[in-house]
Amino acid sequence: MASSITIRGLSKHYGAFAALSDVSIDIPAGQFVTLLGPSGSGKTTLLMSIAGFAHPDRGSIRIDDQEILGLEPDKRDIGVVFQNYALFPHMSVEENVAYPLKLRRVPAAERAARVKHALQAVQMEGFGARRIHELSGGQRQRIAVARAIVFEPRIILMDEPLSALDKKLREEMQIELKHLHQRLGRTIVYVTHDQKEALTLADQVVVMDKGRIVQKDSPRAIYEQPRSRFVADFIGNSSFLPLSGPAAASVEALVSDGFRRRQLDGLARPLLVIRPEKLEIVPAGESEPGSFYLDATVGEVLFQGDLVVVFAQLGNGETVRLQRGTRRTALSTIPPEGAPVRLALHEEDAVVVEEDA
Repeated sequence: MASSITIRGLSKHYGAFAALSDVSIDIPAGQFVTLLGPSGSGKTTLLMSIAGFAHPDRGSIRIDDQEILGLEPDKRDIGVVFQNYALFPHMSVEENVAYPLKLRRVPAAERAARVKHALQAVQMEGFGARRIHELSGGQRQRIAVARAIVFEPRIILMDEPLSALDKKLREEMQIELKHLHQRLGRTIVYVTHDQKEALTLADQVVVMDKGRIVQKDSPRAIYEQPRSRFVADFIGNSSFLPLSGPAAASVEALVSDGFRRRQLDGLARPLLVIRPEKLEIVPAGESEPGSFYLDATVGEVLFQGDLVVVFAQLGNGETVRLQRGTRRTALSTIPPEGAPVRLALHEEDAVVVEEDA
């Protein structure tokens, strides 16, 4: 059975450095939550505090209705998958997976049944007799997950478990983990610095910076409705244009009064967030109500296999980025380097945030 996690006022300092600063969060039972942020943002410290391997200076962590800060890690009923997997090289796969059950003095017959079930859950049945050095990176990752779930914990914590895998295998394992969560129904808290991984896996994404939670939302809301420049900049490849002050003259804001009231009121230094896939190339001189228009010059054009990325320079020297799929029809709309280009952003795709202090 899955459990909820309730965190209130959690702080942790290492000398003068604040790894966590008054963090509060609710994680409902059965959700897959990713902790996302740059190095030093506090995501691993938060995960290790839940696991019991880091000791906060103050605050509360409750699993369901039980305060757990005073409990040792092995008393918290939490499975942990570490970044380096922490598998025992001198043990077989079966012995590695059985180890948490052995610590809990589970009888041998029951241990064998649970190990078999855990290996089936990660699609590694038939590998029990192998040694760790005989496994690929993806197989080791699966065994680490099997060991974390074999004692049927209420909560599973994962600390960047896919970071050592190559891109193709990492993407395959993301889908496997998503399916595993659907089968098990357990609460999973997952640390990553990979934006696409966080969006792919999670029911909810928690973005952290400098020891604080800056936004918690669904993957779609995090991407399409960021609440700050930091979130918009960290997730995706956004361009930012000011909508106030002298620099705003580079943006021909042909938008409705309603948009201004909804998006700009109360913002001292509003920034227009431009996602590269939202920009359209339109005929020269086009000007329709309900869109932003940018006149620019095509700069560098990068072919990336499934995408073509175009950097376009505005008259004030700022650069915006747009991207297209590499279908022949899409490629034919991209002017050559040095050519003038008219770009449009529809009002419904326009997101405005406050410039970070």
